[in-house]
Amino acid sequence: MKYTLSTAAIATGKSKATIHRAVKSGKISSIKNFNGIYEIDASELHRVFEIINVKQNDTKNETVKNTNETMMNVALLSQENDFLRQQLQREQQLVNNLTNRLDSLETRINNLLLLTHQPATSVSVTPTSKNTSLWKKIFKR
Repeated sequence: MKYTLSTAAIATGKSKATIHRAVKSGKISSIKNFNGIYEIDASELHRVFEIINVKQNDTKNETVKNTNETMMNVALLSQENDFLRQQLQREQQLVNNLTNRLDSLETRINNLLLLTHQPATSVSVTPTSKNTSLWKKIFKR
């Protein structure tokens, strides 16, 4: 882990100027990166100064890490929520379509029943003689 002058000052509880003086005097070795910012190796800082604020830095890093994870989780949950909304909409359309088809079929069945169902009408039978045979009817006897 590399410290900048600011993070080294926070970690040790010293001022930024104190850390800078230690770097300039050679007590602490450091590298100046291409942006002109000092990078101090953690072991060099521990060798010269006592680290008093490691827990706070760890907590700060943990908070940043948790925030990043939370933001990724929110993004994933948002995508999942959108997908589920679209799926629900498709399912509702399917239910509406099937309901309409069922209503149409029910109407057609009722129409067919009306066409085929003929209630029995009363047929009047004229009374004839009891023992009238076909032979008698033909020859009228």
